[in-house]
Amino acid sequence: MPAESSHSGTRVFVYAYVSVLSVAAFLLYGPTLIAKNGAEKVGNKALGSSADIPRLDDAPLLFSEYSEGLWEGFDGSPEKLECSDIHMAANLELIGGGWTKAVYRAKIYGREVAIKTVHLNGRDVNECRRAGESPAVCYSRAAEKILKELVLLTRIGHENVLQVFGACFNEAMIPVAVVTELGEPLDTLKILQLPWEDRLRMALGVARILHHLAHSPIGSLAMNDFRRQQFVLVNGTTLKLSDVDDLGLREPVCNTNKDCSLHLPSEMVNDSASVNPAMCIAGNCIGHNERLNVWHAGRHFVQHLLPANAPPSLKPHIQQLLNGYQSTTWNSEQILKMTESLVANFVSGEYRKKGTEVKKGLSYTFYEPLNKSKRMIENLGFELIKDSDLPGIFDYRCDDSSSAAGCIISVFNEVEAAEICSRDSKCKAVVIGQQHTWTGRTVAIFKNGHCTPTVKTGYSLLLKK
Repeated sequence: MPAESSHSGTRVFVYAYVSVLSVAAFLLYGPTLIAKNGAEKVGNKALGSSADIPRLDDAPLLFSEYSEGLWEGFDGSPEKLECSDIHMAANLELIGGGWTKAVYRAKIYGREVAIKTVHLNGRDVNECRRAGESPAVCYSRAAEKILKELVLLTRIGHENVLQVFGACFNEAMIPVAVVTELGEPLDTLKILQLPWEDRLRMALGVARILHHLAHSPIGSLAMNDFRRQQFVLVNGTTLKLSDVDDLGLREPVCNTNKDCSLHLPSEMVNDSASVNPAMCIAGNCIGHNERLNVWHAGRHFVQHLLPANAPPSLKPHIQQLLNGYQSTTWNSEQILKMTESLVANFVSGEYRKKGTEVKKGLSYTFYEPLNKSKRMIENLGFELIKDSDLPGIFDYRCDDSSSAAGCIISVFNEVEAAEICSRDSKCKAVVIGQQHTWTGRTVAIFKNGHCTPTVKTGYSLLLKK
């Protein structure tokens, strides 16, 4: 990149930091958070300005620890929202706070968003103050991480990385703030309660994130602090990487290949049958970040997502994938291909061709051609009635349902719906609708009773005899 472009990018961030320093004292001693009904909330003054800001001319600029290459090509104008828009945010509510950032739920022009700004009571600011640093220095150190995260989210944009809607860092007397999509924090218990198909989608999201981090526009990136708190679910379904301020931008340094294995966690070395360290090329452990991310992802996520309630015939495929995650020889490309193969197997119905299952006295083949489906449905003890529905009645709760209000499960076809109902003593009927999941599978509503059905074109009703 030409030197002029590089210097331009640096000037943008110098200006940003000067602006940040000018509001530090106001934010540190400004409006306090108000607890209301057990939830901490904050008014718009938290994103406002003050005429009584003291001079902070002696505060240093603190961006030297990061490579200038990170800022190159960043024009300081992510997406569309600007300071004036963010200042108009309504209904601010504190929904999370970490060492560095406070995250607010808010509405801007009627749209729900997340606003990230400096956590004034966070560990970073408090430890800095206890060390005797000025409010300006402490704020700027925390703000620097948020600015780094802004650039990273913008530069590594991906469908499984949180989208940035705008930011404010270049006007005096308004705090540094980044506006993104609003996501739901990951809760382990809630994840385990999701239908297997939804957890499969999350596993695919993990694989895509790993591959993108290994081949990002700014090089192979390392998730140095790999925790579920760094991810959110957007719209309740899509897994997205949300916290990137601790991403490592470089591979570890080395002199020999053996040096690279020294950077691996001891647990990783102990869990792997054969450690294949990264190659030391030009003084860096090439491939280290990628392998470490894969290992952490398997340990923290995928082993909890896929095994529970998976279709029996897919379990060998799943185990092979889990073994790949724990191996130091698999890279993100192999992980992604294996995960996509698992999804394709599930979507196509191939998993139903493998053998038979015997459960509760029933023995049946997992899959048969569609022209035999009517006979199979009858053999399972069901009557098929076309263009029929049982709307709003005989609903009940069941395991693996995608809804708490009823028993709603996706199925490959009507035969699979009949099979599932056969294994459930509460189930007496199934409504096959015209809604489909992200994989294209059909949504089926299981009922614990039946009566004279309502006519509904395109729907099918299975009645247990």
